[in-house]
Amino acid sequence: MTPSPIDNKQTGEIPLVQTKMETILLPKGLIGFQDYQSFSLCHYGDDIYSMLTSNEEAETRFLLCNLPWDFYPTKDLVDALIAENLDEIDEEIYAIVCCSKDVPTLNLRAPLVRQDEKMWQIVLNSNYPLDYALD
Repeated sequence: MTPSPIDNKQTGEIPLVQTKMETILLPKGLIGFQDYQSFSLCHYGDDIYSMLTSNEEAETRFLLCNLPWDFYPTKDLVDALIAENLDEIDEEIYAIVCCSKDVPTLNLRAPLVRQDEKMWQIVLNSNYPLDYALD
């Protein structure tokens, strides 16, 4: 499957060149999309951005931004992981990118964390914005 380009008001159309694709299970789904648990994770270019596409409904897809491991303070991240009964994760944390606004934003309050071929969306405290502007 050839991915369609990302298109938003600020940057226009951005072509995507896929470098790797993996099958990922989200045991609890995503907030608002709990019915979808099997996804394809397509990595692009330098691996900063990835596309998470539902294997059950191809029109359900999310642009992700790979965040540095030390992006969140350790205590906040550990508290959220404990709340989800996750004790060990890979060093991959992603934020969902919203491209439907004039300026693309990141949801920093509900990142995705990875453990092998599984991901979980964890909810952090309200100190983190739902719409952090990428400018």
